[in-house]
Amino acid sequence: MSRLPALAIFACLVAPAVAQDKSDAAKPKEVVTYKDHVSPILRKHCGNCHNPDKATSDFDVMTYQTLMAGGSSGEAIAAGSPDSSRLYKAVAHIEEPFMPPKAPKIPEADLAVIKKWIELGAPETSVSAAKNATRKVDLDLASVSTGKPDGPPPMPEKLPELSLPQTKRPHPVTALAASPWAPLVAVAGHERILLYNTDDLKLIGVLPFPERIPHVLKFSRNGKLLLAAGGRGADVGKAVLFDVSTGKRITEIGDETDSVLAADISPNQKWIALGGPARLVKIFSTETGELKHKIKKHTDWVTSIEFSPNGEMLASGDRNGGVYVWEPETGSILFTLGDHKDMITDMSWRADSQMLATASEDGRVILWYAEDGFPTRSVNAHTGPTPTPLPRGKIPGVLSVNYSRSGDFATVGRDLTARLWNNSGANQVAKFEGFTDIPSRVVFTHDGARLIAGDFTGKLQVWSVKDKTLVGEFTTNPSP
Repeated sequence: MSRLPALAIFACLVAPAVAQDKSDAAKPKEVVTYKDHVSPILRKHCGNCHNPDKATSDFDVMTYQTLMAGGSSGEAIAAGSPDSSRLYKAVAHIEEPFMPPKAPKIPEADLAVIKKWIELGAPETSVSAAKNATRKVDLDLASVSTGKPDGPPPMPEKLPELSLPQTKRPHPVTALAASPWAPLVAVAGHERILLYNTDDLKLIGVLPFPERIPHVLKFSRNGKLLLAAGGRGADVGKAVLFDVSTGKRITEIGDETDSVLAADISPNQKWIALGGPARLVKIFSTETGELKHKIKKHTDWVTSIEFSPNGEMLASGDRNGGVYVWEPETGSILFTLGDHKDMITDMSWRADSQMLATASEDGRVILWYAEDGFPTRSVNAHTGPTPTPLPRGKIPGVLSVNYSRSGDFATVGRDLTARLWNNSGANQVAKFEGFTDIPSRVVFTHDGARLIAGDFTGKLQVWSVKDKTLVGEFTTNPSP
């Protein structure tokens, strides 16, 4: 959601606080409405510039209908979500331009009136309030179709021996994936993919990736296949499917003229979607390699792609902060999710396909309800400055997000931390420190017992989720 210049000329909003005596606790709660509470505030302090005769920036606050219609820069109120409402974010000094201009933030009590009204669904009157009750989203994990294979989970058994030279320095962790059923993690290296056992942190084997740099690693939902995608900038890009047990290349998808930056395989293993600098989302058939859909919607590089676990949706994000949700079978758009202000770095679907988490360089993780694209929560996950002496990090940024099967999620960011969050994102469960460089990727192990995060130096650290302690380390450049 872009900034709203129309808000730049809002006057200071001053209103009496809505108070309630403790003796009224047993009485029905007063409903905050536009007519009775918000309209008097806006009329008094915004009406001179935003009225039918002088609707600066085409924004008129004098009626409910014109207020909800927004101005020349779009809607100002997102009913049910103050964090997505431009009006509230401007007056609460959450997002520039701060309002009122060149003046202190309005009193917290006044902000509470506006915020409460939006949370209640921004009702016009007490009658409509019954229809626009506070938006409820079930954050409990629904039943999950797991895709767990019969028998023992796939593990590498007879991988081909490789004679790849050890690199002079460890490769940055550009991609990281954990098997959904086995103690196995795949890590990107230079022209290779390293496979580690997550129980003892020992190297199991190496898969060749002569296409150069793997930017994406994803296991299939049953854990039998590993998707690797990447390439070399301005030269070549491909997505490759490996058999996890044998290390054999099963198929290659795409013949791009630039590196693939985002990719995923559908739960039914029927489709592979990929994207990159061409600003396109391409969906290929794994059976024939045929291009089924070429989606032209993104305005910048496609940086993240992921199928929902039920296979009914495909989410994609770009360098401009745009997020879209598609129907894979038809390639038609389902939702446009527009709250992020900077590049989408990663995304993760919850196991029941009811929630999508998107990570961005703007420092936030936004949780989207999959039924209608509603932003249930905006989590300021990594918004602080990077500690000195690293010069790169005065900009906030979340670089990776990953859901566990239980519904909790983890993040890493430019503040040199990994963080663990509860299901709703309302509470930080743990913070893990000790990075010497910016962490780039984070995943849960198959059983959710461990958290693995890798950084730009090629070092990966492993923590116990239960004890919140560091249990080991490994690298993208292991000794022979």
